[in-house]
Amino acid sequence: MEWIRERLELNPEDTCQQTEELLRDMLQKLGSDGLLIGLSGGLDSAIVAYLSVRSIGKEKVTLLNLPDRDSKGIHQRHAKLIARDLGVQLQIKDITPIIKEVGAYDLLPTIYLPSRRLRGLAGQLGKLLLEGGDNVLFARLRAAPNTLIAKGNAYAMIKHRIRMVLLYYHAEISNLMVVGAANKTEFLTGTFCKWGCDQCADVMPILHLYRSQLLPIAEYLNVPEKIRTKPADPDIIPGVDNKEEGLLGSFLKTDEILWGLENGIDAEEMYSYFRQEKVERIQSLREVSRHMRESPYVVG
Repeated sequence: MEWIRERLELNPEDTCQQTEELLRDMLQKLGSDGLLIGLSGGLDSAIVAYLSVRSIGKEKVTLLNLPDRDSKGIHQRHAKLIARDLGVQLQIKDITPIIKEVGAYDLLPTIYLPSRRLRGLAGQLGKLLLEGGDNVLFARLRAAPNTLIAKGNAYAMIKHRIRMVLLYYHAEISNLMVVGAANKTEFLTGTFCKWGCDQCADVMPILHLYRSQLLPIAEYLNVPEKIRTKPADPDIIPGVDNKEEGLLGSFLKTDEILWGLENGIDAEEMYSYFRQEKVERIQSLREVSRHMRESPYVVG
């Protein structure tokens, strides 16, 4: 099915122009004075930051990095690199005290021992959560109460929800429009946080783009190579370091399957090109996460 891959090809220049127009139009419609982006240091938020500066100028763009005590230092360094490249000041606010006050760190007390043992023990948790490989994405959405999966999911998701609250807190003080950075692949497979910073935003300029489509966009925007080539690390729980390798498999194959499902390609035809197991898995992820895209549900 090479023709599906051809359908995923895009013109980076045209795509960027369309997204930049969206940002300008929404800024005017909402009457905001600028854009606010939660800059993680990863590819998605980097692209959004570059598009935002190109769209309205660096003077009207605010970048906010919100790490906690488990966040990897490399991502903050990359966020600083992006900010320097764009000529925009990066604000950094540690959310550790908030998570601690809520009690989320106490969900997994065996991890949080002092000194050098922290990362090793945390990594062991990540490996436990990934036991069974494919099953973790399904299990986290229907986890039995008080299990390791349930606690690990609650611990991870609260970080993105706290980030969402802080983004809107700062946006409302300064009359800024919150710009999200979710992509279509994670949106359709449920590999995002419901009601978190990767879902809740005033505008989602790359939500129509699959993850594999972002690479030519990043290259066109001259996003630093360090950011373009590093793993897709969600950086919310130690030990879970790569969405592609540990959770979904090849982004390109996943995107081709998603495109096929969205466009009504016959399942048997896709089975003959992709493994049936892979197609059914992506299809199941799309279905089990449907509520994350549809809710809240209402009468009628």
